[in-house]
Amino acid sequence: MLFYLIIIFISLYLFIVLKRAQKYKYDTSKDYLYNLKTAEQEEIKIHNSSIDISNKYKQYDTLFLKIDLAFHPISYLLKPFIEIEGQKHYFEYGAQGIRYINLSHIKDQHLRLEQRNLRLKNDYVTLYGYTNNIDLSKKILILAPHADDAEIAAFGVYKSAKDVTIVTTTIGEHGVCNYCDIYDDKREASLKKAELRTFDALNVPLLGDVEQANSLTLGYYGGSLKWMQEHPNEKAVSLVKEFGDMNHFRKVSHSHIQLPEHVQPRHDSFLNDLEMILSQVKPDYIVTPHPAIDSHPDHKYTTYALIAAVKKTELPCKLLTYTNHLSLSETYPVGPMHAAVTLPPNLSDFYFDGLYSFELDTDLQKDKFFALEAIHDLRDSLVSISIKKAYKQLNRMIKRAVSGKDKSYFKRAVRANELFFVVESENIDRL
Repeated sequence: MLFYLIIIFISLYLFIVLKRAQKYKYDTSKDYLYNLKTAEQEEIKIHNSSIDISNKYKQYDTLFLKIDLAFHPISYLLKPFIEIEGQKHYFEYGAQGIRYINLSHIKDQHLRLEQRNLRLKNDYVTLYGYTNNIDLSKKILILAPHADDAEIAAFGVYKSAKDVTIVTTTIGEHGVCNYCDIYDDKREASLKKAELRTFDALNVPLLGDVEQANSLTLGYYGGSLKWMQEHPNEKAVSLVKEFGDMNHFRKVSHSHIQLPEHVQPRHDSFLNDLEMILSQVKPDYIVTPHPAIDSHPDHKYTTYALIAAVKKTELPCKLLTYTNHLSLSETYPVGPMHAAVTLPPNLSDFYFDGLYSFELDTDLQKDKFFALEAIHDLRDSLVSISIKKAYKQLNRMIKRAVSGKDKSYFKRAVRANELFFVVESENIDRL
């Protein structure tokens, strides 16, 4: 009898291990590969699960601790994490190898590392510090490929800043048919989606104290930016059949920025828009997706066009780049809401000059939650339509909790910090 119980236990364990492994598109036993040579470094020895760092840490706005995780079988069953100053830092199920803990907002020099469901390979860790001197009283331009991207990536930053312009580059009319339960015709559902996304892009930033005159929608078709760059002499069309004119969703006339009210859906129009925006706003910081690690084509090609525009205008600035669709895993960042955002999984080199972590206190996290909740596409407003729809949503939530595959933007975005990869404009070609 004992033999059969052992076999059942081993089989159950292996089943869970295999299911956990399927969560990720990468090998969680591999090191994260990051070149942090531009940071100040300090090697520290762990004593009795604690570390003492030098008083210099106060001069840095961003701090990361490099650790090396050893194999621990329980980490396949229970989520591994390290708790420091009451903040939990989570890792993948079955995580092994080099990882980075975000210590940017610690309050003390003496830190206790409460380890749960993991063990370290050795007692030595390395601290990396960055001094970015980000001044939120200066001009900030946020490029949002879709109506929710500014809020997901940088709501905390833009609510805390003084002079912010948010430009949403595409309509976002294609993709998941969110409103097909209401409209029988997919074209009608797509038009409503485009209308609501345009409305959200212009109005949700008000919750972050950004005046409506500082929010613009350029109106290019969703999924068209890559095609336009590859076919510069042709006009794009929507991926939604017979969708109609993009200029209906181009809202620029209310803005203090002077842009043509009607354009052709071509790459030269897009470049011209960005050049005119840069020339008039003259931002000190530009928040935009990092094209090497964000998987969405609209995100990549928004930044590719920005690179060309920055070079054309010769604008000196810092890029604060982000990822809302990490190529390796849509479940990044790891862990529940309110946990810290740390460095994403990375198995190859990509370029950045520095790291910048912006802290969101409890009140700012709550404000960010309600900003996301105000975005139509991020909430399931159709639950009230029928019991069947409500049951499907409940079933989806239970599966998320059991499997750990929560891709919700509330889980991914309402965090203790927002993380950016800093790129100086003189190095923009290296993106």
